This record gives sequence, C-alpha cells and structure tokens, in this order.
Amino acid sequence: MVTYITKDGDVLDWIVWKHYGTMSALEQVMKANPNVTNEKLSAGIEIKLPYIEATQKTDNEIKLWS
Repeated sequence: MVTYITKDGDVLDWIVWKHYGTMSALEQVMKANPNVTNEKLSAGIEIKLPYIEATQKTDNEIKLWS
C-alpha cells in the first residue's frame, strides 16, 4: 500500500487518476479511506492507495480498441 500526502486543494478522484491511471479504483480507495470525501482536501492528509491488480476492470470501463 502506498500513502499519498495531500497538497492544499487536492481532490480524491484526481489523486486516484494520477496514481492508477483509471477511475475504476476510486471505490476501493474510498473504502480504504472512509473518513475522506471527494471534496477539496487540505494539505497534510494521508491517503492510503491500496495495491490493485492491473487486471481488475469494471463493467463501466470504455474500451477504445478491442
């Protein structure tokens, strides 16, 4: 598990996108950080970014190429 320390104005969905390159991990990150909302965060909050298998996909993901 990786820990990210927020900077003033960070939002959880941006952190997830930057770390994982996909939004499909947002739900798992929110479960790992139950006290964090997807609103602007202040600096210094520790966000846990769990290891997620690269093969995990959701049915909602769009494939650009087959």
